[in-house]
Amino acid sequence: VESALAAHPGVDSAAVVVREDRADDQRLVGYVVPAGTADPAAFDTEAVTDLVREQLPEYMVPSAIVPLTEFPTTPSGKLDRGALPAPGRTGAAAGRGPRTPREEVLCRLFAELLGVEEIAVDADFFDHGGHSLLATRLVGRIRNELGVDVKVTTVFRNPTVARLADRIEKLTRSSRPQLRPMTAEENRR
Repeated sequence: VESALAAHPGVDSAAVVVREDRADDQRLVGYVVPAGTADPAAFDTEAVTDLVREQLPEYMVPSAIVPLTEFPTTPSGKLDRGALPAPGRTGAAAGRGPRTPREEVLCRLFAELLGVEEIAVDADFFDHGGHSLLATRLVGRIRNELGVDVKVTTVFRNPTVARLADRIEKLTRSSRPQLRPMTAEENRR
């Protein structure tokens, strides 16, 4: 993963760690030092993420990329992975709010799983820290709260609340039969 990050021409060096800033929520976070004298605040993390997505499977793409001026080091000069900062989660609420009851539920579920206070309907689940495990949890929560059977691939193809709500609307209008919960007797077989 570090090699894929470092392959971007705007990246001088890269490091990747598995962080668990919230209980039971491990995620890959990439850290990069921009090449030359580039300002980390102006660094285009989306371009690096897009390059990594082209090279690696989705589960290996960092949920966040944090640009730094330089990496923290130990007294012996090695990378101090424990001193790398937690990724900031800003801008998730910027944008349109929910317009329907279904979008309100999805916004709440996205926000709870991503650990943010609120999220806009056009905010991308994966750009704000989502990953395959959280997508799986999201599918379960959608099934429980909205009573709709959604596949994980549907979340990957429709990563915003607006697109996912639209897709769920189409699924509920479909003539395809919905899955029903198994009875206790059926479950024992």
